[in-house]
Amino acid sequence: MYSKADTHMHTRFSDGLMSPEETVEIIARQTDIRVIAITDHDTADGAFIAQSHAHRLRLPLEVIIGQEFSTVDGDVVGLFLKSTMPKYKTAAQAIEAIHAQGGLAVAVHPFSRWSTLNNMCGLGVKIFDLPLDGVEARNGFPTNFLSNPLTTWLNRHKGQNLAELGGSDSHAPFTVGQSFTWFKGRTADDLRRAIESRTTRAAGSLWTPTSLARVIPVLLKQGGLPRYKHVYVE
Repeated sequence: MYSKADTHMHTRFSDGLMSPEETVEIIARQTDIRVIAITDHDTADGAFIAQSHAHRLRLPLEVIIGQEFSTVDGDVVGLFLKSTMPKYKTAAQAIEAIHAQGGLAVAVHPFSRWSTLNNMCGLGVKIFDLPLDGVEARNGFPTNFLSNPLTTWLNRHKGQNLAELGGSDSHAPFTVGQSFTWFKGRTADDLRRAIESRTTRAAGSLWTPTSLARVIPVLLKQGGLPRYKHVYVE
């Protein structure tokens, strides 16, 4: 049996629109995603709330503790963390700290910095050398229509052939699960084994025009489009 995971999304604890509680309830009710990772920018506090809420309500959904680290080299996501972690200046420092917690380190939207249409910062060619566990080969943000296939090709032919993950990078309920990860099994432990054995598969689509048409008015109503900058700040 194969299941779906969404390993990249945000809540109000960074620049998302939903609370952690709303996030897990909507995903459990409206999607067939079995495992998610809450990966707010530079904090895992929302992930712990989401995990506790899903467990308390006995939702058919497992929540992985995650965090997106903003480093001078680009963004790195830590999965299967045990606590909120501080900021680290370099990607190498963040990855070392993630591994020290027993977590897995994933390069998210690694070639997004090549696009002038968003403020995402990826690791770029550093994915060839850093001790990563996975690479986000499918990021749902619409401006990644070129960088997603580039990431996949480079990872397979020029890089470390890392586990390939798909994440929606969702900031709103309308985009959750549009990009996702296929893995063998049903549980978070199964997902971890699949990442470690490099048997995951990135799938899904970019955010659809319908999703964008729904989310942008909500963002504007709440005070404007996200202004979070994916950069390291002391």
